Amino acid sequence: MNHFIKLGAAAAIAATTIGFTAHAADAESKWSLGDNNGKSFLYMSDPTGPSVTLNCSERMGVQAVIYINGNDMDNLQLNPNYRLSTRTVEMSSDSTETKDGTWGYYRSAKTLISTRGWQGKRIFNAAVSGSPVTLDITRVGEFTITPPAVNDEFKSFVADCSSI
Repeated sequence: MNHFIKLGAAAAIAATTIGFTAHAADAESKWSLGDNNGKSFLYMSDPTGPSVTLNCSERMGVQAVIYINGNDMDNLQLNPNYRLSTRTVEMSSDSTETKDGTWGYYRSAKTLISTRGWQGKRIFNAAVSGSPVTLDITRVGEFTITPPAVNDEFKSFVADCSSI
């Protein structure tokens, strides 16, 4: 089911990475800490996709942005004129039961934005447990996120996020 939705404030924050700066080399798959106008975010790059950004959200806790094509730090910016629709995404991992939910989807950028609190938390928890997450995206396909090991930048993000 494909519905067009208005870009809400949380999705706008997650989607706009203009002004971000990243630390460390992002070529290898590891967690990197970035900054978007004073708010930290966590990023893992996979050149074959998908890549993931985790943001602190007062409304949802941890919000996930998934770049299906594996964008790197230089290609994170989303055009504000992209049309945001929805896709049902079934998520599964070794440590949790399969669950599905609606995500925001920028088709032209091949980017998903979580719309429910459990979605970003599921990816976060998979990273902590070292478990891959499989995403079955309606009318797009199946993808697997293999989170890298928790590192100091991941821990720093957790400390920043816990203050929200």
